[in-house]
Amino acid sequence: MTLLVVLLSGAAFAAERPRLGVMIIVDQLSAEAFRARLPQATGGLERMTHEGTTFHELRYEAAPTITSVGHATLVTGAYGRIHGIAANDWIDGATGKPCLSTEDPSHTVLGRDPRPRDGTSPRWLKVPTLADTVRGHHDAAKAVSISAKDRSAILTAGHAGTAVWLDVDKPFFTTSSFYAKELPVWTKGVNEKLAKLVLAGTFAWGLPGGGVTGKAPELPKASRQGDSEPFAERPELQPLLDTAEIDLALDAVRALELGKDEVPDLLTISFSGHDRIGHEFGPDSPEGLNEFLHVDRELGRLLTALDAQVGKGRYVVVFTSDHGVAPVPEVAQARGLDAGHFDAKGLLAKLEAELDASLGKADWFAGYKTPGYSFHPAQKAKAVKAFDKLRAIALAEPGVLELLASWQLPEDGLGALYRRGLVEGRSPDLIVVTKPYWTYGRWDKTGHSSPWLYDRAVPLVVWGAGVKKGQAADAQAIDVAPTLSRLMGVPTPAGAEGHAIDAVFR
Repeated sequence: MTLLVVLLSGAAFAAERPRLGVMIIVDQLSAEAFRARLPQATGGLERMTHEGTTFHELRYEAAPTITSVGHATLVTGAYGRIHGIAANDWIDGATGKPCLSTEDPSHTVLGRDPRPRDGTSPRWLKVPTLADTVRGHHDAAKAVSISAKDRSAILTAGHAGTAVWLDVDKPFFTTSSFYAKELPVWTKGVNEKLAKLVLAGTFAWGLPGGGVTGKAPELPKASRQGDSEPFAERPELQPLLDTAEIDLALDAVRALELGKDEVPDLLTISFSGHDRIGHEFGPDSPEGLNEFLHVDRELGRLLTALDAQVGKGRYVVVFTSDHGVAPVPEVAQARGLDAGHFDAKGLLAKLEAELDASLGKADWFAGYKTPGYSFHPAQKAKAVKAFDKLRAIALAEPGVLELLASWQLPEDGLGALYRRGLVEGRSPDLIVVTKPYWTYGRWDKTGHSSPWLYDRAVPLVVWGAGVKKGQAADAQAIDVAPTLSRLMGVPTPAGAEGHAIDAVFR
């Protein structure tokens, strides 16, 4: 009798083992915004939160809180000091030149001529992603990552998955020569739909640009992008791209037969539009709410389709975000809070003037990349000696709470957060910590990157095969990959610092 119970229990557990793991990342969604908007959700999020495990919040116990860093953390189970991604882009400590987190000149984007700076490969990742682990677990396993941002797709796909993203120059989903010699066949349908929309004048795509009703938006006189992301912060455009991502994901599921055999596969979808709208309009805006609710409806469509194609109870979904966002400073000010936009360029000029005055004229800084400044490699040894003077100047600047030296970070408090995110040779030498509700730079209405909880705390919902129903407290971002690994029955990524969250499992 006892043996029969054991055998039946084992059979039930095996039946719950998902064939497909799905990670959904909504770019720039704070836990606070998620809780405020959730009562209005009627699609996939309503289903997942009612039937799965909903956490109070998921915390990144590291800084800075930036897209590339957050995506890498979620899929490696490690913070920046381990996975190697310091920011979306950084200044190389050895050369003093800028570098994208997915920049690799040895590979090219498929379907067009190369640009000077393209995102093409995960060369800067130091440890395996969950996709790498899934693919390494079994020869028949497949892993696909889809996003409207190259960096989000590439960093979640890692080295062994397949990454597909919306191109910066043309409105079509593409990949690079790192992943394939030609575009995956399953991208054809969505790309043809996008081409028809352009021909019909539904939206235009400039260089850089994007818009609707056949007219691209007026662009800033000086482009601030400087990376491989299009200027696409148009609220009308994002729903089209969200829908395209889900269409593309379902086409991949059908074409590659994801979840059809007993070998677990992985599908990652990162919704970038929420971040683009958030920067332009803020988390309290109607535009931000509308985008969130559209994603919710698209997730409902995804779950319904996966029920039919993979089977109910044969897949598991993790829903989360790569980072949060600050309220628009002007909105925070109206609420009586000390808030504003930190002037990174203005402070840089003052720091350079101090070094010129105290140490002699020289090319002291290689530049600024959020959240700080990098010395010119040839001048660093001399410049670090003047840190106390530089710190005093920074502390007098509006909105600056602290200036940290990367070479002598405190072991506790804020220093501990930046220690976990520090990547030698990629992180800035001087780290600016803004006061709460002060954002980095003046080019966006609002932003992120800070160590404050509105940037570090994001939602986490786990739903599907093997997941219990209920509420849970807090978890760490480094726990996501180990948890999904255990649910899928694959090894935890080798560099993971986190652990599977027991509260999720039945």
